[in-house]
Amino acid sequence: MTVFKILIIDDEVLISNALQLVIQAESDMEVVGIGCNGIDALNLLETVQPDLILMDVRMPKMNGIECTKKIKERYPEMLILILTTYNEESFIIDGLAHGANGYLLKGTDFSQLIETIRSTLNGKYILPAEVAIKLSQFLLNTKTAAARDLHKLPLSLIELYALTKREQDILLLLGNRLSVREIANELYISEGTVKNYLTTVYGKLNVSNRYEAITLISGK
Repeated sequence: MTVFKILIIDDEVLISNALQLVIQAESDMEVVGIGCNGIDALNLLETVQPDLILMDVRMPKMNGIECTKKIKERYPEMLILILTTYNEESFIIDGLAHGANGYLLKGTDFSQLIETIRSTLNGKYILPAEVAIKLSQFLLNTKTAAARDLHKLPLSLIELYALTKREQDILLLLGNRLSVREIANELYISEGTVKNYLTTVYGKLNVSNRYEAITLISGK
């Protein structure tokens, strides 16, 4: 039987202990480490190899969003579930933008927690209803603005960052909230090619994700 290894990162000891008890009660799961902040998480990953990380957002020294970004840069396939009491749009967007695989609100009952962990391990992206509603509202509002404002890039932006025609096309589609797959379909290229272009574009713009890029090109 496969036993899945879980790493818990949360600065509230009572919550970490409760999560550990619940997870350890599952025959196919074990907690391989507990940390109090993002720095702990990065240090633990040098010695343990979890299948999934439960990551709090608000922590001292290094918060969960920044830690998620660093982990995904080093371990792109690592599964991370954001666990927090905060459901503001900024946390949702930032967490998912940096590669988080799902989002859980603290207070979720333990049976739902275990179900969510299993679903994430099976490759599903998980958002609670409350979070999904906020995210859809945010995307609806911003997509309308993007479609209105981003028909073409300013010449000054193109010249400043030396963007090629293909990079401009991809950046505009990104600004209109198209996914990697949608951009690939629109331009008749592979998803891998789109990702390679995005890496180059992010490097030229000196940004780390689509939301920073969109903010830069929209001037907001």
